[in-house]
Amino acid sequence: MIDEGLGSRSLTANEPATNAALSTVNVRDAVPAAGVTEILSLAEELSRIGAAGSQIARAIESVTGLRAGEVQVLAAVAGGASHPRAIADVTGQVPEAAEVTVEGLEERGLIGRHAHDADPAGEPALMHVSVAGQAVLEQVEAVRIRLADALVSSLGTERARELRSTLTAVADLVEQPALP
Repeated sequence: MIDEGLGSRSLTANEPATNAALSTVNVRDAVPAAGVTEILSLAEELSRIGAAGSQIARAIESVTGLRAGEVQVLAAVAGGASHPRAIADVTGQVPEAAEVTVEGLEERGLIGRHAHDADPAGEPALMHVSVAGQAVLEQVEAVRIRLADALVSSLGTERARELRSTLTAVADLVEQPALP
């Protein structure tokens, strides 16, 4: 349980939350500090954005027949990752999972294999995007562009600019090595 062994003293809104104080706080009885409601509201909105992202992924899947992870692998290969370890690094997968995804894409004719120029045995161990795979990536991009166009059209120019500015600020903060 989250507050096992934390004692029974409650934290009030006027009391600073130090590590020492937290060791004796019953978390369930703690009074939220100022701003917690705003933070929780923001977290809810971020969840809604995540759900919208899932809807976009389903739209792309319905057009292309590919799951989001497969599109990521295909895009990684198109971006120059030609070995399962490199694909795994780009997509955040383990190399074995990347290899399984590559094999599935290869069976569908979306990825081909070729040998490295320096390989005397000519073993086709490296991947490249096939013509069919490139067509799928173009479909994915077209869907994204149409969705972005619909969003901008719905929001209007000024609100779309504000949204882009806000998203850029959030991305900049999240991309920093450590959040405060």
